[in-house]
Amino acid sequence: MSHPRTPTRVLSLAAAALVVPLALTACSGNQSEIDAACADIQSNIAAVDLAAESIGTDVLVDDVPFQDEHYGVLDAHVLDVERLEEAARGDLSRDATERADAVNAVLEELDFGDHDGLADALDWTSETHDMILAACD
Repeated sequence: MSHPRTPTRVLSLAAAALVVPLALTACSGNQSEIDAACADIQSNIAAVDLAAESIGTDVLVDDVPFQDEHYGVLDAHVLDVERLEEAARGDLSRDATERADAVNAVLEELDFGDHDGLADALDWTSETHDMILAACD
């Protein structure tokens, strides 16, 4: 026996058709934005690593000023990771938050901190490297 297509049944089917994709988006986030942010993170990660390493060498080893372009690379990376953080939900969002906080700590130490704080922030950034790449796989 088939069910009659009453206006209430049609409306409930239409509502379900709208709610299911929204519920799936709420669980994982905006997949197209996540993919775009991850693509940017993955394509720039080598430059980010080099910038962090160079800052560490310049400031902590050679005791010379860091290069502004390296600061800019890290700053752009924070923006990419924050974009991922905003688009994602759950573990992915938490991983992005930790990575953004770690890299931002390097920038804050460069602006206002000291050598010990910078060393700790660079270590934290290094510790979150594999995590953010795994989150984007």
